Amino acid sequence: MNKFYIQIVLLLLSIYLCVNNKTLATEFAPNKYTKPKSKKSYPANDNIQGIYEKNKHLLCTNSEEITNAYNFMSDA
Repeated sequence: MNKFYIQIVLLLLSIYLCVNNKTLATEFAPNKYTKPKSKKSYPANDNIQGIYEKNKHLLCTNSEEITNAYNFMSDA
C-alpha cells in the first residue's frame, strides 16, 4: 500500500511540473529590450549659453588649485 501512495504522489508531481512548464512557456516575452525613458529634464540648447554666463563665476581658473584637487581625489 505504501508503494501505491508513492506512485500517486509521483504522478501528481509530474502532472504539476508538466502544467507548470507549459504555463511558463506561454508567458509573454518582449522581443527586444526597451530602454526606460529618463525622468530628468534637461535644458534646451538655446538656454545653455545663458546658464554658462550665469554660473561663470563658479568655475575654477587657478591651475594650482585644480592640480591639488586632482591629486587629492586620486589619493582618495
